[in-house]
Amino acid sequence: MKIPVVNYQIRDANRNAIRVRDESSGEVANQQFFMPGILPKIPGRFYYLFGKPIETKGKEEILKDKEVAKQLYLQVKSEVESNIAFLLKKREEDPYRSVIDRTLYKAVHAPSHEVPAFKP
Repeated sequence: MKIPVVNYQIRDANRNAIRVRDESSGEVANQQFFMPGILPKIPGRFYYLFGKPIETKGKEEILKDKEVAKQLYLQVKSEVESNIAFLLKKREEDPYRSVIDRTLYKAVHAPSHEVPAFKP
């Protein structure tokens, strides 16, 4: 819908299309037919980071004290958020993020070489 020519063609097809919901009214009747795009999204890299373990074994008293449980929750949340922020930063800096760049790297270098990844 963001491409003007395609948007016009879809709107034109909607005007000339047979209305299935003729007797409906309101928002249901105003729905337009939309044909999903044919072009799939080109895959990128997946970025994973396993943070430091947070030991909870033997800490059953955490379940009883809401304030201690809240502190543990905030610690876990903070750790996850910082790991996600780190991965987003590294994703933006990744020169081999695109499948095209990775394919070119493999074509230029020996196929047995792994495409470089960032060091955590």
